[in-house]
Amino acid sequence: MNIDEQSLQAICGESKEVVVYGFGQFKYLELCKAINCIAGMKAYHSDDYVEKNEVMDKRTHYTMYNHFKYILNDLVLENYKRQLKKEPIIPLLFVVGFAESEYEIPRIAERSDDEFAKGVTLTELRRCYKLAHEFGKDLSQTANDTFQFVHLIPSEKGYVLKTVKPFWQDEQWQKLWQQRKATTDKKPDSDHKNLFWREKYSGLVDEAKPQSPSNNEEVSKEEIEAPDHSRMPKG
Repeated sequence: MNIDEQSLQAICGESKEVVVYGFGQFKYLELCKAINCIAGMKAYHSDDYVEKNEVMDKRTHYTMYNHFKYILNDLVLENYKRQLKKEPIIPLLFVVGFAESEYEIPRIAERSDDEFAKGVTLTELRRCYKLAHEFGKDLSQTANDTFQFVHLIPSEKGYVLKTVKPFWQDEQWQKLWQQRKATTDKKPDSDHKNLFWREKYSGLVDEAKPQSPSNNEEVSKEEIEAPDHSRMPKG
């Protein structure tokens, strides 16, 4: 696969690294391989991405999809730290269309108890939504900056990476998502299961935030205003 490098550069900006997710039929692995053929660029997918943070909560019930979702957690957290240090973030290209084909947005809100039937990519997309909406304004901004949904369009220069709006801006999907949430099956311990990873992640986000200067300022003010008894005249 040949790609239009200019369209890739427009998305990645100063970053020389990128993570690639997507639907198999839309050739996300081929895109990842093509990016790695570009001098100075490095693309990762779920098989070779190395997590930099301990994002998994050991209390969480294991599923075959955990690995893919926790990579998303890790990348957004790492990019949050990068933004705090004024460093370029590593974008995630989520391939949702190829040529004249594109994904069916309503399917993302569908529910299936069958681990094999519900599909890993749909699970990944739902995790993208949660990261972009559940952990405060600053992390939401980082997640929205990180997740770049792209459609591969053929051209004479190679496939152009065309960005498309996030699926959660689709009004039909928003209605379906609310219906899904309203019909959540409250199985035993289901609430705790859903809270565990969120609690863990919220803690990691809080740890990454810069410490408020107010406490340090109060300490410094006390030290300045406190009398130095060793220098006071005796008697």
